[in-house]
Amino acid sequence: MSGQSSNDDILLFVMRHGEAESLRVDDKSRQLTPEGRVQAMNAAKWLIKHYLSDGQVDLALVSPYRRARQTYDMLSLDIRPFNMEICHDIIPDGDAEMTHDFLDVRMQDSQSTVSPLKSILLVSHMPLVSYLVDSLCCSHTTSLFATASVAVIRYSIEKRCGVLEEHYQGY
Repeated sequence: MSGQSSNDDILLFVMRHGEAESLRVDDKSRQLTPEGRVQAMNAAKWLIKHYLSDGQVDLALVSPYRRARQTYDMLSLDIRPFNMEICHDIIPDGDAEMTHDFLDVRMQDSQSTVSPLKSILLVSHMPLVSYLVDSLCCSHTTSLFATASVAVIRYSIEKRCGVLEEHYQGY
């Protein structure tokens, strides 16, 4: 992993799912388009080139919605998490502050284990990803996320705040 600056810093990769089918009656079952699959694979290549040279991430948290799970499936062809969990709270209208608190607890709890978390990949949806980045970085920029884009945040557990290092937009 490139450039860890402190023992308590964790790299958070907050990602929006790839391009999905048009809106349907059941939003949860929308699938990735062929372009969305390519976008997810390109994001994985970018992550490996710039941050995950070993192709590994400690924890992947994935929305239960089909398009997010399919995005994760495409990523996992190249990026292998040590643990993956479906997280039912990281849906489009999820609560960013609650998600931030959840991440804080997970990161803090892991620090007393044999293998503390150093990297987390979260695959979710707009608008949650935008509000979550604001919450995690203690800012109010409300960045827009193109499909399959990734915000890279260097997060300090001690400060409960991170710095947006880069925002890969995939185009």
